[in-house]
Amino acid sequence: MEIGWETIIKSLNWTLILNTLAFFLLVWILKRVLFARAIKWLESRRKLEEERVSQAKALEAQALSLRKQAEEELRDANRRARAILAQAEAQAQEILRQAREEAKAEAQRILRDAEEAATRAQEEALQELRKAYAELVVLGAAQVLGREVRAEDHAKLLDELASRLGPALLS
Repeated sequence: MEIGWETIIKSLNWTLILNTLAFFLLVWILKRVLFARAIKWLESRRKLEEERVSQAKALEAQALSLRKQAEEELRDANRRARAILAQAEAQAQEILRQAREEAKAEAQRILRDAEEAATRAQEEALQELRKAYAELVVLGAAQVLGREVRAEDHAKLLDELASRLGPALLS
């Protein structure tokens, strides 16, 4: 028995073949229409997420760089602040030293002026004491002599007496 094409064709299950062809046709249509769009959408989402991740990494690197820069600026500002404080301390010490020197100089000047004033006052007092002493001597001499001394004689005697007795007795 020979099996021919007619027998094979008659014995085939055409429903199965048509269903299989319909299935492959449906898979091909789904692949071309629906799955292609879904795959494109998924691919675009993947690219978008990759871009976002790369942007986030770039922003993170930039933030890290800015943070390091801010920390360096803060350290620099701290160094400058310490330098300014040290300079201000040095200036304050210098001002204090100058004020002390000026106060010492002023105190010495006041002391010197006071000593000079005391010396002048002492000399003036000695001069008046000499004059008073000379007047007493002349008055005593006038009483002893019993006569009045003229003004010219009085002045002459006072000068003579002051020059001889003054420095030796009144000093």
